[in-house]
Amino acid sequence: MVAPFRSRLLAAAALLALLAPAGAARAKSWCAYPLWAHEWGVQVFDGGGAPKPGGGLPAWFHHATAGGTSATPVRALPRDSGERDLPVLHFYTPGGGDVAVGLEVGFAHGAATAWYPDVDALRPAAEANSKGAATAREALLAARQVPPGERAPGVLPADPTRQLVWERLDLAAAAPAPPRKTDAAWVLGARALDGALWATAHGESERFVFYEAKTAEKAPLALSRGPRWTAARRELVLENTGAATLHDVTLVHREGGRAFLVTFARLDKGARATFVLDDFAAADPRAAAEAQARAAWVDPADPKPDMAWSWDFDHCVMMRDPAVPVEAAADHRLYRAEVDLVLATWGPRLYGADGTTLAYREDTAALDAAMPLSVYTDMRHFVVLHRLGLGLVEHVALP
Repeated sequence: MVAPFRSRLLAAAALLALLAPAGAARAKSWCAYPLWAHEWGVQVFDGGGAPKPGGGLPAWFHHATAGGTSATPVRALPRDSGERDLPVLHFYTPGGGDVAVGLEVGFAHGAATAWYPDVDALRPAAEANSKGAATAREALLAARQVPPGERAPGVLPADPTRQLVWERLDLAAAAPAPPRKTDAAWVLGARALDGALWATAHGESERFVFYEAKTAEKAPLALSRGPRWTAARRELVLENTGAATLHDVTLVHREGGRAFLVTFARLDKGARATFVLDDFAAADPRAAAEAQARAAWVDPADPKPDMAWSWDFDHCVMMRDPAVPVEAAADHRLYRAEVDLVLATWGPRLYGADGTTLAYREDTAALDAAMPLSVYTDMRHFVVLHRLGLGLVEHVALP
């Protein structure tokens, strides 16, 4: 993290105030605070309709209505489609005080099904994922490149490719009202995260923003027998059949009191990994897999929110345009407490289930494309977006 040079920055600001015109001094006498936005979620592939973790969703979460706001009813989607389950977004800032945030969420391959707090706009998936919306987004991107003083009058519109739109979320260290009652363990865990801000919209507050969708994406992994397979030495081939690199790929298999754990740091697009399952016996595959996950997912430089954060001359962000959002993840790594929450919520299904399970981490660029985010904030903050997107293929048939 940046070394503290607050005293030098204040001295420089004072010098600018003496030497520059008043207007310029006001523009250059402060630096924006970071607003860390950390998202985690799991995309589940299961034809058997496995239950949601942590007791499911609270009854007070919002869902697509029956009045045509959802492009395709969930009940009409194919059974083998994927589900982007429990994507949760936390916010942190060292600056204190209230922060205004705008948020837009898209699902490139399906329709939003649940969210909280309530949104300002819900766009049908058929409209958001249309060619017309893509064309309109290109025009919006061009408009964002025009300096604010040279733009046509009026506010730039929301991104037409996003289904969920929060025009304004108010972030604060304390909830303006007591949170809703729940017995969902993952919600209670999220509320306990040290330093996470409460997000409020339409009188509803939570220590996160939630959104979920049913999608038509397919599992990007295929498991088959290798050419030297025998019953005694089961040679298998794991292939990345998707369009992007997969990271932290894990296969857990349990049978007759025995367990096996196979891991690959990455599988590039089209890559095939050959291994003999019987060579990877593990006494406690869940514990071993979770230890590897923590090593890969916890940010070693910032394992917890840095509330003492300060600037130096090379890391001072000024003159931000609130109309231009952050839309690309800078990293996948989260704070240690967030990763603990992910594993407490999902560990039993990722690494502890009977039979055969495949798990992986999505590439951040691929996640940005499949579930695009636009995060806006005021001129005194700048967004640093981290996204941990996991994939889970349950009840895999061992070939």
